[in-house]
Amino acid sequence: MLRQAEKGGATLVLGAMPDDASPKTHLAAGPWCFEGRDDTFPDWDRSFVFAPEPLRESKVLDFAVDASCALAADSIPLIARSMRPCGTALPPCYWETLLAPWAIDVAKQIVERCLRVRAMAAAWGEMPLRVPLLPEGCRFSFATEHDFTLHGALSTAFSHWLMSRLLEAEWPAAWQKITLPAVSERHERPAAAGLKARLRGWLRERQLGLPFPRLKGLGTAQALRLSLALLHKSRGPDRTLSLAERFSSKAGGAKADLPIDPLPVFMHCLPDSLRALKHPDAVAKDASGPRLRAASVIAYEDAAYRQKLALWRARGNRLMYIQHGGNYGQVRRVCDTGFVEYSQHAFVTWGWRRHEGERGNFIPLPYPQLARIADAWHGSPDSALLFVGTEMPLHGYRLDAHPTPLQIVAYRRAKERFFAAIGEDIRKKAAYRPYFDVPGTLADAPWLLPRFPSLRRSTGPLLPQMLSCRLLVMDHHGTTQLEAFAANVPSVLFWSRDAWPLTKENEALVDRLADAGVWHAGPEEAAAHIRRIWPDPVAWWTSAPVQEARKAFCERNALTVPGDETPYWTETLKGL
Repeated sequence: MLRQAEKGGATLVLGAMPDDASPKTHLAAGPWCFEGRDDTFPDWDRSFVFAPEPLRESKVLDFAVDASCALAADSIPLIARSMRPCGTALPPCYWETLLAPWAIDVAKQIVERCLRVRAMAAAWGEMPLRVPLLPEGCRFSFATEHDFTLHGALSTAFSHWLMSRLLEAEWPAAWQKITLPAVSERHERPAAAGLKARLRGWLRERQLGLPFPRLKGLGTAQALRLSLALLHKSRGPDRTLSLAERFSSKAGGAKADLPIDPLPVFMHCLPDSLRALKHPDAVAKDASGPRLRAASVIAYEDAAYRQKLALWRARGNRLMYIQHGGNYGQVRRVCDTGFVEYSQHAFVTWGWRRHEGERGNFIPLPYPQLARIADAWHGSPDSALLFVGTEMPLHGYRLDAHPTPLQIVAYRRAKERFFAAIGEDIRKKAAYRPYFDVPGTLADAPWLLPRFPSLRRSTGPLLPQMLSCRLLVMDHHGTTQLEAFAANVPSVLFWSRDAWPLTKENEALVDRLADAGVWHAGPEEAAAHIRRIWPDPVAWWTSAPVQEARKAFCERNALTVPGDETPYWTETLKGL
């Protein structure tokens, strides 16, 4: 098909694949071209030719992460001046705290798409291709930072527009430009909240106002107790990493060498939540001396809350973040978490003390979310096999060491291979748990379940099902794995190490899990192992090799302690 395109000319599709497209006449920039098109183009992932994916190479991913961090750090002062052209006396830490989560999100999209279009041009630049572009005058409007992630970073139309701008600046001579009509996307803003919603909002603001807000897995009493432990003056030197001094191109960060001025792209993507903020002319230092408060992960999505954190920093105080998911400390490279969270005065982990290649003040503590379910599994032979999947984004929007879009396509096919290999007798006793519905992702349960009529869908709260299942199966690493290991749930794992690269330390831990039969390289191997242990999974799971491998993994990534974990926290917080 590629040879035919070289001879007669073909159309390179950057956005949505047209209905009359054929593998003989159209090339696809990526799998996002077929979002929601499984019925229109059956087996599209096997029949169409796709552009190369540069981020499959670890060196390219490393460059992309470093370049994105440098681009965001370099751009924050420019964005601040655009937002407040008259200028203020606010310190750089105010703007870094306020803008960092959104700025790194936009920077990731710019760098990722730039590397992608350059790879396309390098591979196909001498072919006589027709390339439909979106014009510069397209308009995309975002209500919040989260809205940008869902309808910008994960939007095929926005990605098409951004790649059009990058390609136009470095246009291959052999390609023919076709300009499409402009598009305009403004997603519906939420309606005015009712009384109950306003009350919940008021309560949330009160919680977020605590020195240690209520986080996932913490009760209100715990949050109040930990808040009391943070009322003292912060001790020791400030370990906060200035984004400009740590990540900028002047500080040695990688330069993306973009063909366009990125500032107009940033301003085009500025959400209403940031535009609406009012900024003081100056902020006085806190007379009581530097103090420390914990920041909720809600800061990524709530500009008003983040501005309060920015003012706190501007007054000379400090912030700490707390791990809230499973990939921290495990994946070989991270982008936004290193930029936004690790850079603060302290970062509390679920057990690990270092993240290879990253800098930060990492403090391991037993997290209540895991502590409350430690050794809580109570499954029985009559319970079901529970298979838990994860998100399947069609865009490389995260820029962490995660599967690329084409690897995500293979990841979905691996689910089909697993349930085919497991056999009908076990399939009848199995439930599949899909990820949440997210824009810009592959169809999940609607694609998988029709292929296996006896397989049922898991609905409702996941945790009770996980704690009572007969056997848990996961095709990825993440939060569910850590919860399952802490709860001692019999578990079988499988994934491609090329698609889910981990740090060397965690690769060694996975090696131990593999030796014990917990982790497998592919779906058929995992299915074969499950068929062997299915008569008595508990006997296998409670064996010494399996439990030793599980405990070693938990000691680093899912730490729990006997008794109440709260004193460990209060003593640590009093010393910060």
